[in-house]
Order: sequence, then structure tokens, then C-alpha cells
Amino acid sequence: MRKRGDILSESIYNATIEMIKKVGYTNLTFQQIAQEAKTSRTVIYRRWKNKFELIHEIMTYKTAKVLGGELIDKIQDTGSLRKDLLHLLTLYQKIYTEGSYEIMNAVLYEMGQDSKKMSEIEVNATNKNILVMRKLLSLAKARGEKIKEVSDTTLTLPFDLIRVRNLIHKDAIKENHLEQLVDEILLPVFLE
Repeated sequence: MRKRGDILSESIYNATIEMIKKVGYTNLTFQQIAQEAKTSRTVIYRRWKNKFELIHEIMTYKTAKVLGGELIDKIQDTGSLRKDLLHLLTLYQKIYTEGSYEIMNAVLYEMGQDSKKMSEIEVNATNKNILVMRKLLSLAKARGEKIKEVSDTTLTLPFDLIRVRNLIHKDAIKENHLEQLVDEILLPVFLE
């Protein structure tokens, strides 16, 4: 019986991740994905023009599945900037641990390839991350915490820290390491 709809998509997503593990992203072909997913290249090419479009869709799907929606909607007042930042880093790390290191790192690879489409996606993601941090810092200000005025570049720091750590290390970031990132790097940057 032929796979269709969500079952087919999930099969292709999982096959893509498995093949990246086996051959690496740069060596990945639609033929390999099709064989692993037990479908045809034609089915894959009908939906995605290239492997970048496929990995971007997988990343979007996995992120929504892991978070149950948009990251900004998961930001809540936990009582202190420290706890808010820990909550944020924990959520963002879940995208890697429960989503897929392989897909996230493939996206990071594509970011370095200087494509126009990737630049647009990167700008959109950066703008979303900045909005997340503005919301988080506005919660801290509303509680009376003294927050420094910082640039948009600085607002992306929490996300950059997690991305770099995951790019270098393939294991999940432990809670005590997240606490160090917050206590030793982020709080001094954002608190007066």
C-alpha cells in the first residue's frame, strides 16, 4: 500500500534524518532519501525543489511539534529574569534534542552558503528571536528588574549561545550548563 499525506511526509522526514546520519548532509541525495523512505524520487521532487527546501520544512515541522506552537507563545512570567532566561534556553534546547541535531545543523550549514532564500529565512528567524527577547525583558521590567538597553544584536545572544554549543557538541546541554550560561553570561549582559 502506498503511503500518502502525513504518513508519507513523516516517512520522508525520518528518512532524511537517517540518511544525514549515514552519509552527511553535503553527500545527501533525493535518491537516497527515496530509497530509505520506500518511495520514489519523483514523489520527493514534486514537493521539494532541493534538499534545502526539504530540511527547512522538516525544521519548521519539528519545531512546531516540539514546542506545540510558536516559541514566543511559550514565554511566560516565571518570577525573575533568571528563571525566564532558563525557561527560554530550555525550550530552545528542546528544538535540538527532541527535534533533530542533524536537521538543525544542516540548516546552519545552509546559512553559511550565502543563498538569498536562506538569508530571508535567517532574517525572519532573527526577527522572531528578537521579539521573544523583547517580550521576556518586558516581563522583567514589569516586575521592577533593572534591565539595560541593548541592541538587537545583543538580543540574539541567548539563541546564538545554544546554536554554537549544539554545533560544536552533539550531546544535550545539561541543566547546570544552561544555568552557567544564564548566570555568567546572560544576566550580566541584560541586568544593570
